[in-house]
Amino acid sequence: MNRFTFTALGLTLCLGVACSSDSERRAPPVGDGGSSSGAGAGAGGRKPTAGSGGRLGSDGGSGGEAAEAGNAGNASGAGGEGGLEQGMIIPVTPSACSASATWAGPTPLAGISTAANERLLAITPDELDILFLRDDVLMSAHRATASAAFDAGAAVTLPADFSADAGVALSADGKTMVLLGTDGQTFAAVTRSSRSGTFGVTVDTSAFTGINQRAIQTMQHYAAPVLAPDGKSFVFSAFTPEPDTGFPSGFEGVSVVFESLSTSTGWAMPESISENLFDGTSASRALPSALSSDSRTLFYFDEGAGEQVARFRDRPDAPLYTAVDLGARSGAVPDAKCDRLYYSSADGDVQVSAD
Repeated sequence: MNRFTFTALGLTLCLGVACSSDSERRAPPVGDGGSSSGAGAGAGGRKPTAGSGGRLGSDGGSGGEAAEAGNAGNASGAGGEGGLEQGMIIPVTPSACSASATWAGPTPLAGISTAANERLLAITPDELDILFLRDDVLMSAHRATASAAFDAGAAVTLPADFSADAGVALSADGKTMVLLGTDGQTFAAVTRSSRSGTFGVTVDTSAFTGINQRAIQTMQHYAAPVLAPDGKSFVFSAFTPEPDTGFPSGFEGVSVVFESLSTSTGWAMPESISENLFDGTSASRALPSALSSDSRTLFYFDEGAGEQVARFRDRPDAPLYTAVDLGARSGAVPDAKCDRLYYSSADGDVQVSAD
């Protein structure tokens, strides 16, 4: 066993854009499958610079201390009314997910993990709807409460020219699914009328027009779509596909993580949130798997390091910098309170651990 709604279509989807900054990775106590590393593939490995909005560095400095340093840098020489004064401390409220969480007690997810190969793709924040692959077939399952076992699940009929191989995203209400075309450059949404219903096969690309056109213009391909629980943020990986003749000597392609805001006409042009932090190559990508309920923690699988990572920020629009290795898990998705973590294990089960 091995081992990502958006409501266009008349509903409103939203997203929060973040900028990039320098980063520092640290390793907290980890439960099953956990590991520590100084810096994984693609990690910048540098401390947050003044003004970057720091949280916790490897020296254990508090978020207030980092914010104070950043404010001091920004205020230096600036002065004037309405600005931040030098030495001012901006309090940072706790995020939904803790950087010191210890994910322990892994348990196969009842109703989902079987003798077949399963891989988690998405689960709603209330833990009632799940999308996963079973022996490479896209499956959907539902349960009445978060403490119950999932039902037997049913295979999802995919629209023509769309696949779940590069991931899917699921809205918080479980009624909208975002798919990627087999061309690697077309995002689209499909919907269902109820959480227990069947997804339709009519795709709607209207909200993704700008993002899809960007792929054609840049010749990049997409993967690992993620919708924020509040519907305000859409995150995905973009990378250079390797040509049939291979990359030129000394070039391995590029891979970045983008985030897009929702607007009244669809998703805005995305901005990189991985630049100089956790960019990768085409064979070593950062593949998003989830955003926390407050959009302050991004979960992604680092192909280069072969491990799951959680990266934190102080606000949905702030830079991501503090990174925590979560070990040999993949596709990790937290519940709304971030006290349970769902993921795929190395032997192909879908598991859940508690903090």
